[in-house]
Amino acid sequence: MSKKRTMIIIEPDSRIHKEAFMTAPMTCPYCNGRGGFGIDTSEGPDFQPCPDCASTGEVAAMVTIDWKPNIK
Repeated sequence: MSKKRTMIIIEPDSRIHKEAFMTAPMTCPYCNGRGGFGIDTSEGPDFQPCPDCASTGEVAAMVTIDWKPNIK
């Protein structure tokens, strides 16, 4: 199976500061984009929401960079 990869290049601007960005949404690998799981209960069929994607079927990575001085 093919995998999608995203590369980031980390270089400080003229001033260092905390920065963050989000990746593009991807299909949730836990529920395979279904948003949850069908389960059978004593009352009949039910739907268990996916804990990883909160029933959206998609996830995105939030990358945070916190620049710090290199103190030796």
